[in-house]
Amino acid sequence: MSQKRSLSAFFSGQGPRRGSLDTLVSFLEGFPDGVAIVSPDAHVVHMNSLLRHMVDGASGGACYEVLAGLDDYCPFCPFQQLISGTVPSVLGAIRLKAGARHTVDLRSISGVGDGGVILEIVRPVKDREQASETSILSAHLMKKLEGLLLISRDLMGKAPFEDKMQDVIGHVAASLNGPLKAVIWAEIDNRIFGDPPKDSPAHLVAKPIKAEGKERGSLHAATHADPGFHVEDECFLEETAELIGRQCEKYDLEARLKLSEEKHKKLARNLAKEMWDRTEALAKDTAYLEGILRCSEDMIVTTDLESRIVEFNPGAERLLGYTAEEMQGRKITDVWVDADERDDLLQQIIVSGGIKNYQTTLQTKSGEIREISLTLSLLKDEEGKVLGTVGVSKDIGAELAFRRELENLNKNYRETIHFINHETKNSLIVISGFVRRLLESEADAARREQLKIVYHHAQFLEAMSRDFLVMAELEHGEFQVRKRTINNIYEEVVLPAMIGLKERYPTSFESYDESMGGVGAIQLEGDPALLETVYRNLFGNALKYRRPNGRVAYGVVDRGDHYLFNVWNEGPGVPQDQVLAIFEKFYRVRNELTQEKRGTGLGLYNIRKIIEAHGGTIWCESNPGLWINFLFTIPKR
Repeated sequence: MSQKRSLSAFFSGQGPRRGSLDTLVSFLEGFPDGVAIVSPDAHVVHMNSLLRHMVDGASGGACYEVLAGLDDYCPFCPFQQLISGTVPSVLGAIRLKAGARHTVDLRSISGVGDGGVILEIVRPVKDREQASETSILSAHLMKKLEGLLLISRDLMGKAPFEDKMQDVIGHVAASLNGPLKAVIWAEIDNRIFGDPPKDSPAHLVAKPIKAEGKERGSLHAATHADPGFHVEDECFLEETAELIGRQCEKYDLEARLKLSEEKHKKLARNLAKEMWDRTEALAKDTAYLEGILRCSEDMIVTTDLESRIVEFNPGAERLLGYTAEEMQGRKITDVWVDADERDDLLQQIIVSGGIKNYQTTLQTKSGEIREISLTLSLLKDEEGKVLGTVGVSKDIGAELAFRRELENLNKNYRETIHFINHETKNSLIVISGFVRRLLESEADAARREQLKIVYHHAQFLEAMSRDFLVMAELEHGEFQVRKRTINNIYEEVVLPAMIGLKERYPTSFESYDESMGGVGAIQLEGDPALLETVYRNLFGNALKYRRPNGRVAYGVVDRGDHYLFNVWNEGPGVPQDQVLAIFEKFYRVRNELTQEKRGTGLGLYNIRKIIEAHGGTIWCESNPGLWINFLFTIPKR
């Protein structure tokens, strides 16, 4: 039997319970010397690890055998007088153990366990002066341990909590009495137990009282005596606070149990009423379920474990053309176009429990094929025993035909829109080129301004058409990422994007700032044409929305398995509540500076899709009125 179990058995009924026993054992383990608790029948109930090491023994045997290695009571020990309380203590007794001198201090503690206990403290000593000092220290420690045992006993009693706390305060004060003359009080859940001092003491100790990990109050000790409280005094107060905390946990548990008991009684009453109500409604439910089977427009069929039809409702008769009498007892696979498919589904639902909205085909009595959506599950009795299957089928032939027709219409619509955008883009390219050549040869200033207006509108329409084409490809599954190794992203992606914008922004190359490092000859896997689109849009936005003569900067940071790119510009930026919305389709920033600029609201949406198709992410950071920074990641592989 373990030491804690022995101690628990000894204190059962009157003494501390499990939590308090753990505290006592912990307290004993913290003693600087060997300590044991001895029962009225002279058996060692518990001893700490230091004493076990000294005597090389274990709890459970007679004290004179385990602690002294004798066949009978130790000569110096008036054991019966100690147990009866006639002799309160024996201090400073000397005995030899393994050739070394030890002091043995004994103290009788009544009211603990069944008939009281004896505390024994054993210390090795070298001379009589040390033995005397050791005995004095043992007396103090015994006094505190006696108080701790009495506190534990009182806390586990049946008295009201207020009475228990008054007893505890008295035991703590008695354990710390003498020259200290300590004043003891406790504060728990905003309630005070004991009498706090009216003046300010010279020395004050407060130990937190915790229950279930939460601080519920404090145990206080105050004194004017010098030098104040010793380490063992604070240890004693700390252990007492922990015992009080465990008692608070007990009261909390009892309160919860009482509340739970009341709740379960209420639930039991409600359950009894519900059972009565259900009994009355059972007959109605049977008729109700039969009404569902009879009136449902859906096909409802149940089968037994051999896949034979048991129930075949009117909805099934209307869908398949058979009567219930014709189908009674027949295999359900007789109406399936693919009988093996039904058998496979049965194996699936045995594992999964059921399937939902499974599309398949059945054959009617006249040979027609019906497309259905099937929900199939196991049919079980009240004890969970599988009886067969229940299937609910909906005729979706008309719905599927409508979907196919709608898909064809959508396909024709997408092809038409794609054709119009493509042809419009080609025509605008021709118009832009023709107007550009006219601009180059036109000498009249007024006509040049008119041609510039036409040219810029054509450029805008061409960019808008290109954005719509990219969006259409992204949304209709025609978008493809053709990755390859890009050996020099600056020469293959960034520079072509810059050159493509030079015609719209002739001074653009003068605006690029090198403060962010630019993008060098780095290598990654990607689609150069799509990444060029990303940079062309980001550079185009930066040049379009920057403030007059504002800077545009860009750079890249190596992050191990991916690169972090950015494009930054001075300008109005974006309000903080719009930094996420700007990547949505057709979204445009709502402020006076940006509303003056024309745009489709598709550029950032398209590049977000491109970046995500490369396995990366894009976001922006902005200081409204000063700058905006677009950042995006691209994996290296």
